[in-house]
Amino acid sequence: MTAVLIDLGDDWGTGRAPEPEPPAGRRGPLRRAAMLACAVLCALTVTAAAPAPPRRLTELARWFQPVAAISAVGSDTFLVNAMDGVAAYGATDGRLRWRIAGGLIDWVQDTGDVVVLGFAQPESTSSQPRLPLADAVAVDRRTGRVLWRTQAYLEQVAGLLVSYAGDPDRPAVEVRDPATFGLRWRVPGARSFALDRWGTGLWELAADGKLVEHDLASGAVRRSARVPLPPGDKVSVVVSRDAVGIAGRRFDADGFERTTDTLWYARADLAPVGGENRWPWVVDCGAGTSCAYPLDRGKPQLIDTATGTPIRPLEDTRHVGSPAGLLLFEAGDEVGSKIRARVEPMRHQERTDVAGWQVLSVTEQVAHVLGRVDQARTATHLAELTADGMRPLGRQPYVLMQCVSVPHALLCTTTGGDVVIWRVGRERA
Repeated sequence: MTAVLIDLGDDWGTGRAPEPEPPAGRRGPLRRAAMLACAVLCALTVTAAAPAPPRRLTELARWFQPVAAISAVGSDTFLVNAMDGVAAYGATDGRLRWRIAGGLIDWVQDTGDVVVLGFAQPESTSSQPRLPLADAVAVDRRTGRVLWRTQAYLEQVAGLLVSYAGDPDRPAVEVRDPATFGLRWRVPGARSFALDRWGTGLWELAADGKLVEHDLASGAVRRSARVPLPPGDKVSVVVSRDAVGIAGRRFDADGFERTTDTLWYARADLAPVGGENRWPWVVDCGAGTSCAYPLDRGKPQLIDTATGTPIRPLEDTRHVGSPAGLLLFEAGDEVGSKIRARVEPMRHQERTDVAGWQVLSVTEQVAHVLGRVDQARTATHLAELTADGMRPLGRQPYVLMQCVSVPHALLCTTTGGDVVIWRVGRERA
């Protein structure tokens, strides 16, 4: 903005005629100094009225280390996996907390204070199907102290560890304590089972044909009932938000396994119910919505998390959730490619303010950080996704590859092989 100075003269308002002005370019030194001071004051006033946005990223640590994977556990710890093992760094100060020797990890299970690392095993040369076992190592998240080791295929559900062993088609199920790996209970020889993430339970179709609901923590039987089964060469239990289903499956003439029929029973009383809007796989898609996927056929849907009401179909779109709404990609594009639009959370309309950006950070299938590389490919513009939309984080002099985030901290890797940790400052109102 340009400051404009209007000189009304020294005798303005006195009633006397003003003195003739000196020729242009011959103003006195005192008047020129006064005009310069006034212009500077006006410029400072304008600048103070519109301060530059504060820097939101403060670099805590940066080092060179080619890495294979990065992840976040809890709200205060970053994990960096390199060829020689896993190292943990504090998100508040960027300092190394602990390190465990090993190789590459296949998975990380975060149960709170206990983190289980699944180190990859050599690929099996057996032609027999087998579970993807890993060398599991449980450590204290804060200190890195090793709590136990085992070979297992594990997943974390409701703060517990569920392990699978034996035949991949009919594995034995064991529920174990994360701190000690002590066995809580097991289901041997079940025809089929399904974890109930809505009701923190496990449904089993027992060998005698009864449908049994177990409490996940204790294994106690909550209820059991004999229900009709659908036709098929084999049957399996599936669980949705408010119903439990039994799906019949059969191989077709081409050798592909198909669902013949699925019978659904209400969760409350196991009375038969219809199959409309039954989604066995539901994942958080941010902003109070979930992405719901059908058992075999049918259209995936974006649904309201609280009510289960469908919002819009998701067929033929690549998508990932975010606090700013569902992010959409062009058909056939991967999630790491450029974003096409986002579904605005309130009215569920598409907005293109994120078009051209790329997802850099995904936590539990919800994107939090976006990046956009400049034309010279020497820097990356960063932004975070919030309930209010996309908020800029600033420009960093690196081309970033991937990031992980926790509240108020961010870790990224660069194309040059660096690892960088930043503190994320709060946005000024």
